[in-house]
Amino acid sequence: MTEQKLKILVVDDEEAIGRVLKAGLEIHGFTVRYEARSMDTIQACLEFHPDLVLLDVDMPVKDGGMVASELQSHPTLRRTPVIFLTSLVSKEETGKRNASREILLSKQIPIAELVARIRAVLQPQTPH
Repeated sequence: MTEQKLKILVVDDEEAIGRVLKAGLEIHGFTVRYEARSMDTIQACLEFHPDLVLLDVDMPVKDGGMVASELQSHPTLRRTPVIFLTSLVSKEETGKRNASREILLSKQIPIAELVARIRAVLQPQTPH
């Protein structure tokens, strides 16, 4: 019996960052889908069924907060955990959960630390 890989949706309008995150997370055993357009997030979630969404904060058309609000309002997606990534804050300012259970992380985070954060968020949801 093979263990199913956890699925991560990366949403970032900066393609270079999105591709780096995708490659880095795949190296650590995740199945990753990358979306460059925030307005495609809901459809991508409905098609891909991610275990977690990595969401850029500052994007055109719909910012990360708007997308997260749409996810929380959607009947089948509202329990999907979100980790916000942003270049708007330093690494030292990030990492705390807010009232909506979302985590804000700096894009400067090393991939190994990001993987640890993702696993910590998903750990309670993973069956033993």
